[in-house]
Amino acid sequence: MTQTRNHEPKSGPLERYITILEAVVSSPEGLTARELEVMLDLPKTTVNRLISALAASDLVEPGTRRGSFALGRRLSQILQSDTAWIELASKRLLKALADETGETCFIARLYGATIRSVVMESPDASVGVYVTPGYELPPHAAATGKLLTAMQEPNLRDAILQTKLNPLTPRTLLDRDQLEEEYQRIRQQGYAIENGEHVRGLFTIAYPIVLIPGQPPIYALGMTGPAERLSVHSVPLLLEKLQRTAAEFANVFAPSWKKRG
Repeated sequence: MTQTRNHEPKSGPLERYITILEAVVSSPEGLTARELEVMLDLPKTTVNRLISALAASDLVEPGTRRGSFALGRRLSQILQSDTAWIELASKRLLKALADETGETCFIARLYGATIRSVVMESPDASVGVYVTPGYELPPHAAATGKLLTAMQEPNLRDAILQTKLNPLTPRTLLDRDQLEEEYQRIRQQGYAIENGEHVRGLFTIAYPIVLIPGQPPIYALGMTGPAERLSVHSVPLLLEKLQRTAAEFANVFAPSWKKRG
């Protein structure tokens, strides 16, 4: 009887690399070379060689524990790259949040160095037009744009800001020093707001959706509405709702390896 491909024994160098990665991604705090030796029953020299090659390609990087290795930036981006199912499944959670608050709710995503809205639920068509799927969100003016830009590594943040920063309203921030102060404030408080910087008369709150702990988020949850209805006074209550929904998103959308852990 001919053995099918699915039943062929797995072996060879590639399988060893994959085995290392599977072990590393199952531990958010990372694993040491010694722990990998014991877990995978591999010689010390083999583990060190495999880890060195994976680290050189940004597939693993130093973990939170001394001498440990965790999921790398490049692999993190690969795991998050297939997003069609995420965007489809987002509808239910977004609709529930929009129904609860009466405001337009949406998800923005970082694509390379561009930030765009990917899915939206809106009870107010006039507001929703500014975050329709595919709409580009400026990194210096939109709340989700500022949030996702602020939370990236410096090199990627610089790449995002290579685009021309247009004055969209009289409140738009254009000075780079002021923007850096704003980004630092966003990183410290963990969320972003805009008040007429992107579109006159609109107020927006943005909160990150963290799929992989310790990695910069590529998704943000936003809520927007007329400034006469939303304001800085609304932030504490609405932020609580955004935090709760972002956690629900992360629980539903986190890669399967996280759920295995």
